[in-house]
Formats: sequence, structure tokens, C-alpha cells
Amino acid sequence: MKRLPVVLTAMIFSLCFASGPAKAQNLIGRWAIGIDAGANYWITDYNEYKVGFGGQVVARYEMARYFGLGLAGGYEVLKTNQSTPLEPGVYANYMKVNAIPISVVVFIHFYPRKTINPYVYIGAGMLFYQRWGVGLAPPVDGAWNSSYMIPAGFGIESFINNDISIDASVGFTDIGNDVDARTTSSFKGYASARVGLNFYLNEGLPRRQAPRPAPVRF
Repeated sequence: MKRLPVVLTAMIFSLCFASGPAKAQNLIGRWAIGIDAGANYWITDYNEYKVGFGGQVVARYEMARYFGLGLAGGYEVLKTNQSTPLEPGVYANYMKVNAIPISVVVFIHFYPRKTINPYVYIGAGMLFYQRWGVGLAPPVDGAWNSSYMIPAGFGIESFINNDISIDASVGFTDIGNDVDARTTSSFKGYASARVGLNFYLNEGLPRRQAPRPAPVRF
């Protein structure tokens, strides 16, 4: 299971490069709706990390040639386990977190008028979550909590026609250090590898035309 994120990442990037040619690309003024899903790997203060799954929907607007702004919302299932007791009275067993991440994301495109377009992204938002486990005693009681989140990563967008592209990305989302009910480490979060589709809803703004020279008068 620990190799699953690596295998998934290799598969989704191979899929992107295998897509066919297309004429359209990210242009100023284009709106897009993206849907993706994949695996996550939660880094916690417990001694066994586990692979979970999640997905998201992203509404994106291309503000400039290289920059886009998006609103992302989704659902993540994060998993971890502690195989040995930590200390008397401290939770030690399987824990699952059902989370709803919502964030504003900035996209930076490197080749915005090419069929294959690498990009990086970074954002900020909130993670709303429930802890579930054995016994359902506080703090693992199913109650709703919230934490900040800072997603960042890189990906590749590959157009299969003028209005649809395959999107593959890998990233890491920094979250609060108490989401796993322990505060031993100051830096925690989850890695993710996703693949999905983007659907472009309009043609965007036309390119600026070069000014015509003024007529010569005699």
C-alpha cells in the first residue's frame, strides 16, 4: 500500500503525455470546471501511515496569460494507526478523519498556449473534519472541528480537444498539528496524487490585435 501513491503518480502523468494534439489552451478570460480524484497519505504523530482517498471540484478563471484563480472544494478520507500505546489514557488505535477541504487556489502556468501545460499551485483555506475510531470517546467522537489548510504542488494539464483537458497533479497540504489529536510535531499534513478532467466553458477573450499603422497623407 505504501507504493500506491508512487504508482498512481506514474500512471497519471503517463496518461497526460499520451493524449492527442489540440489547438486551444489556457487563454485570458476562460472559465473551467475541474473534477479530480486520487490517493492521499496522511503524515501524523502515530507510527503507521495509511493511504486514503479523496477528490475535489475546482472552479477556475484565467485572470492573465500565466495566472489563474480557483475555488476548490472536496472530500478527503485520511487514515492513520498507532500499533502501540503512546501513554496511559492517550488514544492508541486506528483513526479515520472525514474531511471537507475548501480553499482559494492560485495557478501559475508555464506554457499557457501549448497542448501540454505544466503548472504549480498554492492556496489557503479551511479544513472541516470529523475524527472516527474505536470506542468513539473524545477527541475521537465524530464531532465536527476545523483547521487551516495550505495546499501546494505541481501538475500537468494536457488538452485532448479545444474544451477538455486531462489534469494530473501531486502536492502536499499543510494542516493544523492537532487534527490527529496530538500536538507533538509542529508540521503535519497529507500528500496527494490526483487525476481528473477540466471542462472549459467559454472561448475566453481574443488576443490583442496589433495596431494598424496610420495612413500616410500627402
